[in-house]
Amino acid sequence: MSVSDHINPEDFPDSAYARELRTGVARLRFAPELEALYVQAHLQRLRLRVRVWFSLNCLLALSAIITWVIYAPPPGLVWWAYALADLSALVLAWLAWTSLYQRRYMAIARVLVPILGASIAVFIAQDMAAGLGVLIGVLTINVIAVFFFAGLLFRAALIATAAILAAFTVAAMHYGGPATTLAGLPMLLVIAIIGIVSYRDIERSYRRNFLESALMAELVARDELSGLMNRRAFDEHMLRLWHHAQRDRRSLAVLMVDIDHFKAYNDAHGHQAGDGAVRAVAQLLKGCTRRPLDLAARYGGDEFVAVLYDLSREQVGDIAERVRRTVQEKVLQPAAGTGGAGAGAGAGGVGGTAPSAGATSRGSTGDAAARGTTVTVSIGVGVVMPMMGRTFQGAVQLADEALYEAKQAGRNRVVVKSAEDYYRLNTGSFRASAIESA
Repeated sequence: MSVSDHINPEDFPDSAYARELRTGVARLRFAPELEALYVQAHLQRLRLRVRVWFSLNCLLALSAIITWVIYAPPPGLVWWAYALADLSALVLAWLAWTSLYQRRYMAIARVLVPILGASIAVFIAQDMAAGLGVLIGVLTINVIAVFFFAGLLFRAALIATAAILAAFTVAAMHYGGPATTLAGLPMLLVIAIIGIVSYRDIERSYRRNFLESALMAELVARDELSGLMNRRAFDEHMLRLWHHAQRDRRSLAVLMVDIDHFKAYNDAHGHQAGDGAVRAVAQLLKGCTRRPLDLAARYGGDEFVAVLYDLSREQVGDIAERVRRTVQEKVLQPAAGTGGAGAGAGAGGVGGTAPSAGATSRGSTGDAAARGTTVTVSIGVGVVMPMMGRTFQGAVQLADEALYEAKQAGRNRVVVKSAEDYYRLNTGSFRASAIESA
């Protein structure tokens, strides 16, 4: 039974996986960030097949070279076809057995697999024209392998298949005329159609399973009160995203958000109002993390954390300031005796100015928050470039230290730290005493 049999994606409008379940499966293409994650999962699943197939191609290429040495190389165009096939197979096999596989294989395979298939089609057409009609079986195996062993996605496999059919048709007409073409092309067309129809259904199924599994994991990891992810889910997401950003050389920004004087607010207006404040701030953060790789989570009782992928310091500072300003101006305070609270606007409802480098943005309602008569937040931001020898815990610590500075400076403000602070960071050693004495 699939997730969609008992969970309606329409019930989760804020989930990137649910959105793609509604729109992306039929198109066989997701939003760019999710598509990148799916491609990585796809390549990992097929790696053994890719290794086996192109290693076999390399062995066949070696046997062809030995044959050339003993006898004589094939003439003209056929020699070039053999050479291109051998070189393509060698490069693809090498990628499949190295650490470059996840990063480089798909882009290179989109080019080399059609070249490999077309080259094989050329010399098989020449052999068929010489009377070796049985070799059409070798070419049909290659057509099947394009779909199920080459590691390509559907569209790329379709292009590679078209290249094989076109190369065989042209070469067969050149070497043997209509007789050779008619001897091989009908079987190739039948096999190609079977492969196209089957592989399209298979990829749709894999894409749906990918989204449903991710959505189920997301639902299990949600915090019940806030609707955000819990801390464990955030840590797991950060670990994956850290490696993803390091591989693609993209920045990550971590926002630590703390409701100012939450206990005083809770004591003044009751737990229901406190819960309402938590939900209101959570909704604001959720509105800032709608891209597939972004994530917001409830880190503790009145503390939240968010990670934003590939944004500049200025963009992240602007987002943090909008959240702070919106909480201050738009989160409704409970009327006397009502014990309720809510959010009056989304995170984009109020404009703000991003803190400049090393600067702190601040509000002016600290006394009211201390008395429990208003809701404000302090936000610490750490903007980092993931690198070897560092871990995501350091990025979280950087944001936590920025939050500490914001609270020490009077709360209801944003403090942003970035590269220069990160390089000086000793992960696991919180610099509270240094901050206090500064």
